[in-house]
Amino acid sequence: MSIKKIHFPTIPLQEMIARQGGIARDQAIDAAMANVKSISGEGDQIIEVTIQALEALVAGVHGEALSPDQLREILVQADQIVTMAGTFGYGTLDKATRGLCDIADGLMHAGMGDVAPVAVHIRAMRLFSPFCAAPQADVSDHILDELAKVAAHYNFPSLDTEG
Repeated sequence: MSIKKIHFPTIPLQEMIARQGGIARDQAIDAAMANVKSISGEGDQIIEVTIQALEALVAGVHGEALSPDQLREILVQADQIVTMAGTFGYGTLDKATRGLCDIADGLMHAGMGDVAPVAVHIRAMRLFSPFCAAPQADVSDHILDELAKVAAHYNFPSLDTEG
């Protein structure tokens, strides 16, 4: 009977994991959170400029319907805010902006250009922006409930649930 030897190659990642040293998980998380907090001012500025761009876009419509190109631009701008709001922990801004994304995407796919639901979401986003005094929790909840009613009226699918 012969014995066969099996060679298991070493993998650099396994070697690094096996080494002593480094920092504890909690220290790494604290350091990452401090890093994120250190760039929050820049993120807040990006949010502000992007909300201003959305406000200008809607103000320029003057009672007409939004075009598919304008709706696409709204989605691009809103996506940037969703990223920033999620990164910096602005939960209500994130929810309002995700609602705007759902409305804009639904309008675009339905061939509609209704301005009102877009405008009301942008106004809510303004209220939740880092440069405005945050509404009290019950007021924020009420605003988000009203935005949910707008979404329910249109009955567009959420971009969060599509696969």
